[in-house]
Amino acid sequence: MRTFAELTDVDDPAWPYIREEFADAPVAIEILPVHSLDGARCLQALQVTTRSALGALAFNTGGILVDHGWLRVLGGGNAARWMVSLADLNDLSAGHPPALLVGVDAIGGRFEVNGADPDALGRPGEPGDICYFAPDSLEWEPHVEGYGAWLSWIAAGGSTSFYEGLRWQGWEDETRHLRLDQGISIYPPLNTREAQENLAATSRRPVPLSELGALTEW
Repeated sequence: MRTFAELTDVDDPAWPYIREEFADAPVAIEILPVHSLDGARCLQALQVTTRSALGALAFNTGGILVDHGWLRVLGGGNAARWMVSLADLNDLSAGHPPALLVGVDAIGGRFEVNGADPDALGRPGEPGDICYFAPDSLEWEPHVEGYGAWLSWIAAGGSTSFYEGLRWQGWEDETRHLRLDQGISIYPPLNTREAQENLAATSRRPVPLSELGALTEW
């Protein structure tokens, strides 16, 4: 178990580079503040240094909201905004899980970092890759090679094309009024032909994220 000093006293910390990258993003980005004690607790639970992108977000942010909160990148948590931390959502008390949940979206999609044995979980890709659980197919899909690459993809506006076909006219207003422990329930569900042929005609309502995508810990 590395000490807090060992995790933070590093050369070339990642946060200044990540913050600069997000500052130039072509999509709406909000960086949530984090209480210093919460950031430190999350970092120590993860046992990664602030030289890594994952450690940088855990220690320096409460999370990052993309596209008015459509996509929520997990960080050290922000209780005032109902944002759960990486450590709490992944329950790191018993060590690192077989996959690490790092982001969720408003429709129940999940981004996870593959652990040491993706095949054992039925996940595509290699250890360390990012996979996405797609609510329109109910399957895990390969996404990008690594957490840092995922953040760069977000900062470059990758969510715009990625969610094409999964967002309807007026999704921005519906999303920005959600609490961060809420998502959007869609009926008929996104994996049905009815929803895929006419998403705008579906019935939608805010629900706890725990009802979407098996996020039971939220």
